[in-house]
Amino acid sequence: MDPLAITRAIESTAANTFRLIFDPPVFTRGEGAFLFTERGEQYLDLVCGSATTLLGHGHPAQVRAISDALASGILHTGTRLLSPYRAALYERLIDVLPAHLDAVHLANSGAEAIETAIKAAMYTTGRRRFIAFEGGYHGRTLGALALTHSNAIRTPFEPWQDPWVSFAPYACNDAEAPEALAALDRLLAGAEERPYAGIVIEAVQGVSGVRGPSTEFLAGVAKRARHHGALLIADEIWSGLGRAGRWFSFQHAGMEPDLVVLGKALSASLPLSAVAGRAALLRQWPAGSHTSTFQGNPLATAAAVATLRTIQDEGLVERAAALIAPTLHDGLAGLSGVRVVGAQAAVDLPSSALCLEVQRKALTTERILVYGGGLAGQSLMILPPLTISLPDLQHALSRLRAIILRQVQRQES
Repeated sequence: MDPLAITRAIESTAANTFRLIFDPPVFTRGEGAFLFTERGEQYLDLVCGSATTLLGHGHPAQVRAISDALASGILHTGTRLLSPYRAALYERLIDVLPAHLDAVHLANSGAEAIETAIKAAMYTTGRRRFIAFEGGYHGRTLGALALTHSNAIRTPFEPWQDPWVSFAPYACNDAEAPEALAALDRLLAGAEERPYAGIVIEAVQGVSGVRGPSTEFLAGVAKRARHHGALLIADEIWSGLGRAGRWFSFQHAGMEPDLVVLGKALSASLPLSAVAGRAALLRQWPAGSHTSTFQGNPLATAAAVATLRTIQDEGLVERAAALIAPTLHDGLAGLSGVRVVGAQAAVDLPSSALCLEVQRKALTTERILVYGGGLAGQSLMILPPLTISLPDLQHALSRLRAIILRQVQRQES
């Protein structure tokens, strides 16, 4: 079997598999921050499955938890049957969430959890409109897509004759906050006749290039949501559970969201997401109002319990803030357009084409996996696992820095 040839022949072209190169490596083993091909070639993973594999690959706690769940022989229950793994996850999540968030609804992906939050807000408020923010990314299913700001992503699939989402400017720092909040006020000024169900925000815009957080802006958004009776919905799919150097990125501004959307690092492995909220919001809609066949899958929830326990036991949130963030700052110092929040960094390059070329060079010459993001695809994204050794990260940053400088110089000459 040739996995590369089979995938190239059959896979939908909408996937990203061959975006960088025609013959990407096929990985057969993972260990910590590294991936290995069948021939034993070693690659450093600074993509983490789009900010998912927070513990790296093959973490013993995850492997043990999934193996134990597998050994039970119950690989699927649906939501009509109780599961000890699901119950354990509920208990563990409530332990790490802010105290006012005391109910949880599980789902399978970040986009599906956004859909859950949309429906919960509509059901509890009786309203149908939302505010999202310029630069925001919330997924690609139709409801989540409506909240995603990128025209390139949204417009080809937009079926709404009467758009139900309004976009407000996002402030990346406190200097931009007054103008952004004034624009939000103008949107809300006409909300009496058609009020908003919710305001959906990423405290740190990850996909768009690690933008934010602005304490003043986020506090102002929260205040306006309360004043207008709109639910404050925090999208923590990308930056939550330690990635931003806090358990949740909204904690940088002391926000108290009504609903929090989680995904990616929740299991840090298998498909799983969740919406956490006030019980008054998530425990009033009737059974069957919003379900999904695979939500709360035993293997995925077992993995999530192990992931959350490991983050706590190994102090990984603190490690992201105290060790990884300074290492990223130091390793990228002197480059233009660098932003670091916890264990994530973005470096702005002159163009999206150059960003792609840097990714290619890193992959093919240094065997380092990095990511592309930003408002126009111009940001090189660095997303190490929280368990990465600092020498490995320092060495990779040195090599990436050399590639960036060389490619920028070549373009300018």
